[in-house]
Amino acid sequence: MFTRNLDKEEISIIQKIEMFIRDKHDKLQGHDYSHVLSVTQYAIEIAKRIPDPVDPFILICGALFHDIGRVGTGTGRLHGLRGATITEEYLRAIGTKDEIRNQIVRIVVRHTETSMLSPETVAEKVVFDADDLDRLGLMGMLRGMMVGDADRSMDDIIENRLEKRKKDYEKLHFQASRDLGRELYDETLHLIDIIQKSLNQRCSEISKLNLPV
Repeated sequence: MFTRNLDKEEISIIQKIEMFIRDKHDKLQGHDYSHVLSVTQYAIEIAKRIPDPVDPFILICGALFHDIGRVGTGTGRLHGLRGATITEEYLRAIGTKDEIRNQIVRIVVRHTETSMLSPETVAEKVVFDADDLDRLGLMGMLRGMMVGDADRSMDDIIENRLEKRKKDYEKLHFQASRDLGRELYDETLHLIDIIQKSLNQRCSEISKLNLPV
């Protein structure tokens, strides 16, 4: 639950951050502004449904900044740590208090397993869950497959994404998150089944290819 309402100054700051994020994520493949907005909306919805206290300003800012580390780089392997640096500099520049800034930066660092630092606070877990939820369903799976590795085949990329999507739902921290994502998870399992059958059929057909000899 949210512990309070946003004040006018906080709303103004969030609007400025939103404009900044919209501009930077505009052309980002896979993790574009629609993804950031969706994660932010999921985070707000989860926070409203859980009994744990959450500060709305810290949560929303953390959700908006969570993937800023993906901008301007070809890999997302360090995007949590890279994004934390960008977030820290931006918030320091606008005069955010140290305690608030540190909590927002922690969300950015810990929203992704690539940082190898698990989320600890309620706000960190909420944004982690919100990001996970946006990976489920058709749109989430397509987004994940758009962000492939240049040194891997399409089959390998798809197989890798399918395995990750199976596990995403199990990693959610809150029952409220699981309730929000249940329909998307069922859709994901259905899509995985279809894609897996198509991949198996393709591999089978290739293995039986008749060459002109």
